[in-house]
Amino acid sequence: MAGKRLGMSFDDLGLATVLDRYQLVVPPNQRSYAWESDHVQTLLEDFSTAKRRDVPTYFLGSIVLTHGEHNTFEVADGQQRLATAAILIGAIRDYLHEMGDSGVRAAERYTSDFLLTYDPPTEENIPKLRLNSVDADFFSRCVLPSPSDPIRLEKPNPTSSSHHRLIDAVELAAQHVRKIVAEYPRHQHTQLLIDWIEFLRNDAIVIVIEVPEHIDAYQMFETLNDRGLKASQIDILKNDLMKRAGDRKQEVENYWNWMVGIIESIGDDYLILDCVRHHWISINGPTTEAELAKSVKEKITSRQNIVDYASGLQRISGDYVALLNPLHHPRWKEYDLEARGYLTVITNVLGITQIRPLLLAVVRRFSPKEAKEAFRLFVSWSVRFLVAGGGGGGVLDRHYGMRAKEITDGLITSCAQLADRMSGIVRSDEVFEKAFQSHSVSRNVLARYYLRALELYQTNDHSPALGGVDNPTEFNLEHIIPQNPSDKWNISEADARNYYKRIGNMVLLAPTQNVAIGNRKFSERKPVYQTSPLLLTQEIGEYDEWGPIHIEDRQLELAKYAVKTWRL
Repeated sequence: MAGKRLGMSFDDLGLATVLDRYQLVVPPNQRSYAWESDHVQTLLEDFSTAKRRDVPTYFLGSIVLTHGEHNTFEVADGQQRLATAAILIGAIRDYLHEMGDSGVRAAERYTSDFLLTYDPPTEENIPKLRLNSVDADFFSRCVLPSPSDPIRLEKPNPTSSSHHRLIDAVELAAQHVRKIVAEYPRHQHTQLLIDWIEFLRNDAIVIVIEVPEHIDAYQMFETLNDRGLKASQIDILKNDLMKRAGDRKQEVENYWNWMVGIIESIGDDYLILDCVRHHWISINGPTTEAELAKSVKEKITSRQNIVDYASGLQRISGDYVALLNPLHHPRWKEYDLEARGYLTVITNVLGITQIRPLLLAVVRRFSPKEAKEAFRLFVSWSVRFLVAGGGGGGVLDRHYGMRAKEITDGLITSCAQLADRMSGIVRSDEVFEKAFQSHSVSRNVLARYYLRALELYQTNDHSPALGGVDNPTEFNLEHIIPQNPSDKWNISEADARNYYKRIGNMVLLAPTQNVAIGNRKFSERKPVYQTSPLLLTQEIGEYDEWGPIHIEDRQLELAKYAVKTWRL
């Protein structure tokens, strides 16, 4: 027996034909224009490659449309490709206007076919594609009208990160059009660009899926994502919250947009996802990206729950941004410089993201004094995991998530309890010291931090794990055996390659000293090391020669200091 048909329709259409055939609207709950310059550039170059090779069909995936009001269709998936195609058509139209005569006539036709349609009752030009509430007016003013339209001359000021992305896309599209015609005489330009419009109309193909009203578009979008197609977890989550908010949808949207605005001031969609997921983990425990939308849907059920959740996201976004700017953000005014320094090491030097749910829980539940000791401990944990491993396979996400929930639930109320709960997970002194003895460092920022912290331990600084982040003094990283040693070094290529990035082969120097050393042999470097104000660098000047055995010996000593610098 045949299964029940869903009533969905499928059609293969050119991308420009979709803009021609449908009156499209991006719902308010959909995200704003999100493509960065590299996404736009990639699509434009792919178009050129397909056009140059005369590919009969260039496939661009699927576009999902749902029935909206007044004979419009809402874009559930595909707005980035549609908006970028409209921008490219707008750029072709603008160039054709410059050509005059036949070019202007073609340009006006393309405006009415793909960009704007005249509405007799209102005597207004209606966008063929209307973006969401954040981008609609900006897009309608900067992209859709003809260059001769007075509205194009007003040039509205961008007020969101998506507006800046639209400006970048418009500029890239204009450059691309000029690149298309650059190699041809001017009298051929109009026909070249007409051919491009025909390519977008007939050969740049998408599968258009029209979803009838009785099908839950959110559920379908989520299912597509589960099958591996590109659908953002943030979009899925937002769509579901808006759908279930009912008459309180506007409240939820306001809170959500406020949160997005705060995060976008320093980051992109990925940081928004991190903020939302890490906030959720800090309250509910370990949750992967793939599980996020489903988990929220299961636990946030009533309209009031949804409003409260959105309000909480708006509040926590300020704390999340503050985590990434610990030294100067006013959120940390109750914390002393040492506490803020530890946060800086975690987020800006070591770059640890898995620990952020735990940080959120700590700042929410611990006193500033208790939080400072926790931050110091987190630095030690993080360095030990980076050097000795043991945090792969989701181990850190799982344990940090569980500890965050335990703090939120009041099961852990002190740093001592937190340390005890992680005692079997964090690398022990013995394991850490052994790993440090042979550790190599590829990231200069980490090597510089390690050496600075070890130096501070040597000088009996009371908080060496800060690594000097609270002190603006800057030192350059110097590899004693250089990456490409000259014949004067008397060292094999294999040894140079194996020992170049060992922490024992590195020192810190003042910038002027670093320039003076260049690629000299070790005997010529010794006087520079000897006159350094740094103890660990001075010690290198006591050696008569330098090679693998000396690096091994030095690193054994540094490993002993490391256990005490990043103490538990």
